[in-house]
Amino acid sequence: MYLSHYNLKEIPFQINPDPRFLWLGQTHQEALAILKYGILENRGFLLLTGDVGTGKTTLINALIESLDEDTVFATVTDPGLEKIDFYNFLAYAFKIEKKFNSKGDFLVHFIHFLHKAHAENKKVLLIIDEAQRIPTEMMEEIRLLSNIEKQDTRLLNIFLVGQDELNETLAEPRNRALLQRITTRYHIGPLKKNEIGDYINFRLQVAGSGINLFSSSAMREIISFSKCYPRLINVICDRALLTGYVKGINVIDAKTIKECAKELQAPKTTWRRKREKLKNFGKITSEAIHIKGQKLPWKIPAFSIFFALLLVAAGYFFLPGRYNRPIPNTKSVQPDNLLPMTQTKSDTQPEKSAGPIKNETSENLQEPKTVDKKEAPAEFKPQATTKIKKIVDFPGNKLIINFPKNSNEFSDEAYELLDRFVAVIFQNPDAEIIVKGYTDSSGNYNYNKRLSKFRANIVKSYLLGQGVSPSKIKTFGLGPENPIESNATEEGRNANRRIEIELKLN
Repeated sequence: MYLSHYNLKEIPFQINPDPRFLWLGQTHQEALAILKYGILENRGFLLLTGDVGTGKTTLINALIESLDEDTVFATVTDPGLEKIDFYNFLAYAFKIEKKFNSKGDFLVHFIHFLHKAHAENKKVLLIIDEAQRIPTEMMEEIRLLSNIEKQDTRLLNIFLVGQDELNETLAEPRNRALLQRITTRYHIGPLKKNEIGDYINFRLQVAGSGINLFSSSAMREIISFSKCYPRLINVICDRALLTGYVKGINVIDAKTIKECAKELQAPKTTWRRKREKLKNFGKITSEAIHIKGQKLPWKIPAFSIFFALLLVAAGYFFLPGRYNRPIPNTKSVQPDNLLPMTQTKSDTQPEKSAGPIKNETSENLQEPKTVDKKEAPAEFKPQATTKIKKIVDFPGNKLIINFPKNSNEFSDEAYELLDRFVAVIFQNPDAEIIVKGYTDSSGNYNYNKRLSKFRANIVKSYLLGQGVSPSKIKTFGLGPENPIESNATEEGRNANRRIEIELKLN
């Protein structure tokens, strides 16, 4: 309708996932690179998560566009299927021309298909979009598909793409085996504020416009409405172009964006409007609320509330037994990896280093030591609450993870320590997380630098998946720099292939 008015050849802000309109911000560039790496290196299971409207499906379509003839792929857009229906859909997607009535019959033909693709030097990729909708019983079936291997070579790569709640589903104990198979994960967030202008102008250029149709003040209102989510940006911009066409204006201003934002917001109910009027108790005089046809007078002067609070405070200070109350002789329950919030120097045993983590065997991973606590004193004396200054399991507030040669996989024990480290991060919300990747000195230097950066980004994506803010994380790929052992021995090289995650307390 408005194309000729703005000299456009096509609609620039459609919400369908067209890869031609994919603008790669920083996080999308990293995500696409990781997806391509997962196929190139036969990484097996890969997890891509993100909130609604962050561009996951568009990113997957861009990945498919970039695939060559050496990759055979299938995309499942609705995984909420019964078992046999799921298998028949896979057969159809991979062009296996047969309908199956049993799982065994499907597996015979599917294994033959995978071996044939391997003999022809082709990679096989299964992409499951909207993976948060996978039924519980199908999670295990999907994991078992990844067991089809040949001579230690993976024959099938599976990419799980879903919303944030997929992380919670995979964290359930019944899905533990599948979670351990995921070798790479990445979380997509919204765009950055300084990327919004480039995003909008890029889509306008693809649609045929040679000029900027939105003023700088309009851009600020778009950011305010969309919170930098690409889908919401598309929605508000499309509505604004239509409104501008109706008004006969050529450049969208802030006033137009505000009008469109108001139209797109859900209407407020009568009760919601009442509640907003009653937010400030100090200004309440005689507001009335209607409930089921009855009129209830709402006359609560501010001094009445103050008087009630004063009575509560008086009871607290003057009732007997407030102090010198014996504490029950029980042990307090605290996370194993944290010190008590308040303690004296004598309460803590000497720390022992957990040492670097090895992936090969669990013997190289020391169990974290629990801090011994003395029994509570007879009297309770209030002390000032302080931030956690030390982390028992992680000397120097640092966690070290070691990798086998040319591998990026974590051991079960490493995942457990990562989860404990995440708990410490949440106890220190103002702290900064520094992730440094290292390699040994063998091989090409530039390759080692890229590999170490990639390993650091794997840790970053895991932390993001656990809910850690991306603004708190900094990653560095340092390659063979700063070896902690000599690279002349196998033991030394194993020690130098590591990730160091450090918590900087402010």
